[in-house]
Amino acid sequence: MSTTIDHSAAAYGGIGVAERLGEIRAAHGRLRTAVAGLTEQEAREAIHLPGWTRAHVLIHLADLSQAFARQARYAVKGETVEVYDGGRPTRDRRIEELHGRPLPWLRDQVEEGLTALEDAWQPLGPDGWELPCSYRNSPLFATQLAWWRETELHAVDLTVGHTPDAWSTALSSHVVAFLTARLPQGTTLHAPDTDEKWAAAEAARPGETPARVHGSVRALAAWLSGRPHSTLPTTDADAPLPELHAWP
Repeated sequence: MSTTIDHSAAAYGGIGVAERLGEIRAAHGRLRTAVAGLTEQEAREAIHLPGWTRAHVLIHLADLSQAFARQARYAVKGETVEVYDGGRPTRDRRIEELHGRPLPWLRDQVEEGLTALEDAWQPLGPDGWELPCSYRNSPLFATQLAWWRETELHAVDLTVGHTPDAWSTALSSHVVAFLTARLPQGTTLHAPDTDEKWAAAEAARPGETPARVHGSVRALAAWLSGRPHSTLPTTDADAPLPELHAWP
């Protein structure tokens, strides 16, 4: 099987699989450290995600890492399987049912999930990432990109010192590219620090003056992903930032 995906395309952060997996390993290390340092009280504290505590984030990451590990295990056998048995309702129900479990149990779930994913991904070569899976009906490579996003964005949600300022340029660029689907019609983005530009999928209607948004690549990524950042992007003539569409 020959690879057909440009794994280092600009939309994927401009880096290859090996470097991206290196960033994911580093994110796993930060997550393990963060989980080990949490107290029971801290796990129950509300975060900026509506209705969620840190414990919600922990069980979500634990379950998603197991789900992506399963996608890989089935893919190498030439099979596909649902991301979650029962789909999104199962995912949501488990988060609500299990976030209240004691912190030591949550720690174990996170560790088991990270280890399962690392074990499932370890033998994959370039061809392996092109195997079909059920996640977004895409090649397995889509789970690598998704997990890269999930670990970094949710590390910010845990509010344990990791902020969007610590995101790599590659991760930030990929997040912006992935989330251009949230942009209203005609909106354009410019990151002066990397000189990258992005645009909404649909052009502006005749007679409309669409928003032109400027900011560092990290500020743009934080804004589009709904994460707090020390500096908001700006628009031409200091107009309000446009309202974003739903997450793709």
